[in-house]
Amino acid sequence: MPSVATATTTLSLASVLAAHAISQADLARAIGLSSASVCLIVKYGRLPVRNPADVWRRVLDCLAARGVPSQVLQALQARNEVDPARLQPGEVAPEAQKPTETPEEESMLIPKPALTLQAVEQFRLHLRNPFEGEVQTDADMFTSGEIAYIHQAAWQAAIGGNMVAVVGESGAGKTTMLDAMRDKIVRERLPVVCIRPSVAAMDDSEGKGTPLRTADLYTAIAYALDKKARVPQGAQQRSQFVRELLEKSTLQEHRHLLIIEEAHATPTVTLNQLKRLNEEMRLGRQPMLGVLLMGHPELEKKLTRHDVRESMQRASIVRLGPLESHLSAYLQHRVKAAGRALDEFLTPEGVDELRTRLTVQRGGRSAPLSMLYPLNVNNWVTLCLNTAAALGAPRVDRDVVRVAQPDVLQAEG
Repeated sequence: MPSVATATTTLSLASVLAAHAISQADLARAIGLSSASVCLIVKYGRLPVRNPADVWRRVLDCLAARGVPSQVLQALQARNEVDPARLQPGEVAPEAQKPTETPEEESMLIPKPALTLQAVEQFRLHLRNPFEGEVQTDADMFTSGEIAYIHQAAWQAAIGGNMVAVVGESGAGKTTMLDAMRDKIVRERLPVVCIRPSVAAMDDSEGKGTPLRTADLYTAIAYALDKKARVPQGAQQRSQFVRELLEKSTLQEHRHLLIIEEAHATPTVTLNQLKRLNEEMRLGRQPMLGVLLMGHPELEKKLTRHDVRESMQRASIVRLGPLESHLSAYLQHRVKAAGRALDEFLTPEGVDELRTRLTVQRGGRSAPLSMLYPLNVNNWVTLCLNTAAALGAPRVDRDVVRVAQPDVLQAEG
């Protein structure tokens, strides 16, 4: 057995286990945790989010029972390797300090991770990660009944001249839906003219960016219909000029769709003007201009304000929600498009745990908070693949999802 001095010179939990011939499997059995959880404690110094103080106490009890000297145990505590517990020698963290899996304690939105070489090798992802990348073909496009309904509502803005607002969190699939619509128009040579004003620097106040004004909308419409157009500067002349361009194009059996992306940053005065534009630009009874607003949930709040009541009464609001019960079907669709099977990557229990981890029951009358949006799900699955490879787990199971931590793998990398 090594001396206390030797054991504490390069002290770490891993070195103590090695010095006293205690395997991680032995420790896992002794403290009642999975091998993946124990590996995370030993390799990264991370305790489970539930009962960290109790888990750390069981680790120390196991070490003491296997003959580790008290001086080494005190030094291990003093080193404070396991940050969540923040234990000092002889102290036990109070139960009131337990972390909880809530958005306040642990963010469910994570940066896009890159597959590690270890994960690429283990899961044979040299050519393609099915959980990464934009939708390139119709085969990649996941569609449920709810998503199909929203797509149809957006089409009504194009072919019916309606005003539709598509609302969804970042990563919910708004851009994917819009790309699919534009691709269909090009591929099937449909007579729909898409008009997309630039929103690169748009904000609803001049202090933060450049507001999208009514004049910008008229200019975008004119250039979409005639790239050599010389748009009049006066408001009345500009409106009449655009009307004549729309009438000429409509008589040629074209439909016109004005698409406002990042519409949550559109000034309220412009939102009201959009409603008027949608109503006024008609050829007899036929609407000449549909309006499609794409934005975050703030857009819906803005459209229900009293000072935007003109648009509120005109616009149909549809919501791109989280995957929820469609999570498993979505994951299966992603891997099938890449010629793989879901059980090569995740177990059913792993999928269930992913749903649990990205959903928070807030209690009371509040609805659960879900972050099961496609982009976020893709990022989390990639993170879990990296975690499984780092821990030596063959697939992403319940334990791997529970211990996956983006900051840990980034620090390790």
